[in-house]
Parts: sequence; structure tokens; C-alpha cells
Amino acid sequence: MKEKSTYYKKLDIIRNISCIMVLLYHLNILPGGFLAVCAFFTLSGYLSCTSALKNEKFSIKSYYISRFKKLYLPLAITVFLTVICAKIIPNITWLHLKEETISVLLGYNNFWQLATNQDYFTKNANSPFIHFWYISILIQFELIFPIIVALFKRVKQKARVNISGVIVVLLTIISTALFYYMSLTKDIMVVYYNTFARVFSIFFGILLAILNNKYGFKLAKRFRKFSTIIFAIYAMLFIGFSIFISADSKQFAIFMILTSLITARMIEYATLNTEKRGKTKNITKTLASFSYEIYLVQYPIIFFMQNLDINKVVKTILCIILTFIISYILHIILNYKSKRKIAMFLKTFLIVGIILIGSYLVITEKDHTDEMNELKELLNANSNELEQNNESYFNNNQEENKTENNEVKNNENNSENTTTSVKTTENKTQNGSEKSEDEKQKVYDTVTNLPVVGIGDSVLLGAVKELKATFPNGYFDGKVSRNLSAGETILKDLKSKGKLGNTVILALANNGDYSTKKNKELMEILGDRELYWVNAVGADDPTFNSKFREFAKDYPNIHIVEWDVASKNHPEYFYADGIHTKGAGLKKYASTIYDAICKVYLEK
Repeated sequence: MKEKSTYYKKLDIIRNISCIMVLLYHLNILPGGFLAVCAFFTLSGYLSCTSALKNEKFSIKSYYISRFKKLYLPLAITVFLTVICAKIIPNITWLHLKEETISVLLGYNNFWQLATNQDYFTKNANSPFIHFWYISILIQFELIFPIIVALFKRVKQKARVNISGVIVVLLTIISTALFYYMSLTKDIMVVYYNTFARVFSIFFGILLAILNNKYGFKLAKRFRKFSTIIFAIYAMLFIGFSIFISADSKQFAIFMILTSLITARMIEYATLNTEKRGKTKNITKTLASFSYEIYLVQYPIIFFMQNLDINKVVKTILCIILTFIISYILHIILNYKSKRKIAMFLKTFLIVGIILIGSYLVITEKDHTDEMNELKELLNANSNELEQNNESYFNNNQEENKTENNEVKNNENNSENTTTSVKTTENKTQNGSEKSEDEKQKVYDTVTNLPVVGIGDSVLLGAVKELKATFPNGYFDGKVSRNLSAGETILKDLKSKGKLGNTVILALANNGDYSTKKNKELMEILGDRELYWVNAVGADDPTFNSKFREFAKDYPNIHIVEWDVASKNHPEYFYADGIHTKGAGLKKYASTIYDAICKVYLEK
């Protein structure tokens, strides 16, 4: 009971700093906020080990019950509430709801994310559970740790030397070396999600607890008078790393190790001076009490808020406010205690109800794994075919300086090849009704045989066969996750080789945030060429379409292809992700672009 009468305020400060850093990282404000997870791991290892060492009558059963209440139950409630909200809130696309939820509840989400190529560092939130990889590693640790402690306690009774300490020292060195080695030889996500790579931070905390239990913090005690200043210096370094170090830094692994070391040093100085655990709570203690719930609910809130078409700053502020309010309410409910039976019954009824409803929704949810594997195979096949088709384009394409009048003459000689395309688009284009059928036919022939250049992401890649059938003389280049910057690089290359024609189709609104600067750079590359910009469905930035439409008003050569409008209320056009097209959607995608070009030519 003695340990419960003391309170380490600076430990709560470490929690609070780490909690805020992670939240700001998830809101794309703090580039290195992900480093705070190392601090969480180190702190968890230290506290778990310290508690076990001080408890002479250590019980595996009691440990699991305690961890279930503090770690797993809040997680389960958050998970099932999120599932319920995903089903209630309209226009929510959560592709892997079933598989991902199960992986979180069973504690293997980090490995599931690795297997499905999820990227924690991506800017868009395609899942409300992308941050639960950390909880899964923590669950895995908590499942094994009490068993190891029980074994160590038995060995300690028989052995004369501290074998457990020697083993932990070796494990700390080996795990740290493994993490750094993997950072040099493996993909960043393999390093970041892999339990065996990330466990080094936890071992830092465990080793610190063992050393403190055996020897005490002798070095730190020598500087007890300056403990607050030293703690503040370490805290400033910790925060500084999060500001200046990003995930794409070549030294990210080194700074993750340094963060773990700095956290260990902060813990030393944080536990030198104790305070009595009073009944009143200050801001530091209050915030720390529900910091775990803050971590749990923040990404679901970001996920549900991301499609709101409102000012980015306002949206960020709303996310922060809702995170603190909802996490505090969740904490109050889970920790509510009362002598009144009716109050406790209502609490139990609420928790059980959430779990049962959420479980039902997860069980009855459709598994889209096979469908998405089909999409993956389609994209791979189309990518391989593109490489072959584009070789012929470079060999046969007309020079950039040829005018579209010459194209018309050439197209008249090839009108026999356009019969199918004309039939599919007949009666679709309502513009130019004052023109004769012969004049309209010439326009259709001209558009069909244009040497268009189409650059896009995986959506365009999926429809490349239909686009090639619609524009047999066209050049198309699509790639998964391609953004506008990557597309501009391709356009520059084609232009330098004299292969960038007068008609350009771009489908690059899905990935990344809107940028007026990048759009201006794009128009500098294109010059006077006619640009047909394909609006996105399910873009990372939900404001991209509306913002680009405003941008296009200053450029008469930009023409918006309203794919978002053409596909509205047609879920059959899309795969389960609501973004990539299939079946009739592929043909509609190609014909929507074709009709947009025909409209411009008819107006001319």
C-alpha cells in the first residue's frame, strides 16, 4: 500500500507530452510525433516491471485481470463503438472493417497491417484503426510478460547471481541491434510494425526497472538538486526531435533509439522526488488519467471527420476538441463506481450492449479480401500491358508540333475504325445539336483518333484497356498511389522528347492534398495544351475537386471531366473501396472522358 501513497508528477508529464505529440502527428501537424510511441513503450516496460518486482506475491491471474480492465476493455469498447458509428454515419468507406477489427481484438493488428501493405505514415485515414498496431504489440507483451516474471522469480530463489538481469541486458542489446539492422535492410513499415523490431523500447524500460530495483538511480541522485532542470532539458530534446525529425529521415531509426534512451533518463529523474497522492486533481494528473483513452479515440474521430468539406484549420480544432471530450467521457464511464446497484447495472448494461451490437455488426460484415485481390491482379496485369503498349506509342506517335487540323485529315482516312466508338457515344452528347450529322460524325472521328496523353493513378490504370479501346492512338500511364508531383515528372519527360500531344488527360486528384502551387507548376508544363482533368471519387483530400474547379476558372484550356457526377448513385461501378472501377464502371469511366472531349470539340 505504500507505493499507492506516492505520486510521481513528472511521469504524468511524460505521458501527457507523448499523448499530445502523437495526436498532433495524426493531425499532420507534428512531423516527428510518431517518436512518442517509443516513449510509451519504454514507460510501459518500466511500470509493468516495477510493479511486478515490488509485488512479492506476484500472481499471473491477477496481472491478467488488471491488464484486461486497464488495457483491453477500453480498447474493446472503442473498437465496437467505432464499428457502430461506421454503420450509422452515411458515406463512410471502411474497406477492411471485418478483418481489421478482428485483428485488433485478437492482438495481431501490426502483423495484419504488414500483410495487407498498410502505411502508417500515409496522410489519409483509410481506416480508424491504423494506430492500433501499437496496442497489438502492447497486448503481445502483456500476454508473455507475467509468465516470464513468474519464471524469473523462481530462478532467482535458486540462483546466487541475478540471471534475470543478465538476460534482460542481453535482450536489450540484441533487440536494439536487430532494430537498427532492419532499419538499414528492410522497408520502413516492416521495421515500424514488426514486434521483434520494436520491442527494444520496452526492454529499455524493463532494464531500467531492474537496475533501479537492484541499485537505485545512483547517478541521478547525485544531481537531485538539479533534477527538474535536467528533466526539462531531456523533455525539450524529446519535443525537438518530434519537430525536426520526420518519417522519411534517413536517421529515423537512430532517433527512435535516442528517444527511448531519453525517455529512460526522464523516468529516472521523474521518480527521484515523490509527492503525496492527494484527492484533488490538477490538470497534469487529470489529463494523464485518460491519456490512454485519448490515444484510442483520436484516429476514429479523424477518420469520421476527414470527409467533412470544411476549413482545414476548423476541422483540426474540432478533431482536438472532440478527442478530449469523448475520451474523457469514455474514461468516466469505464471507471465509474457507485454503491447504488441500479447505477452499476446501467453501466454494465451499456458496456455489454455496445459489445453485443458491435460484435453482431462485425460478424455479419462482408469480407472483401477476395474482391480486393481481384483488383490487385487487374492492376498488375494492366501495368504489365501498359509497358508493351507504350513502346509502340513512342515509335508511332506524331510530333508535338502537328496541328489538330492535320489530325482531322488523317482521321477522315481512318473513319472505318471508329464505328464502334461512335455507336457507344451516339445520343450521349447533347451539345452541338445545330450541327449536321456529318459534322458531328467528323468530330467523333477526330476525338476517337486523337493522340491523347493520359496520366493517372490506380483508377486510370484499372480502366486503361477501356481507354485504349476508346482512344486507340493514345498514350496512357497509370500507377498505384501516384500523385500530382509524380505525374508532372512524367509530363516533363514526354515534353522533352516531343511526345506530349495537344490533348492531355490527367487523373491525379485521388492521392495527396490539394496544392495551388503544384497546379500552377502543372499549367506551366502544359502551356496552351488542352487539359481534361478527371475529378476524383474518394480522394484523400475531400476538398480537392471543389478547389481545383475554382483554380480552373482562370485557365480556359482546363476542362473538368465530372467523373464524380457521372458515377453518383452507381455503387455497381466500384469495387468495395468505392474508388476503383469495375464492370460497367470501367466503360462508363472511359466514355465520360470521351464525352467531355467531344463536348469541347462540338462547341468549337
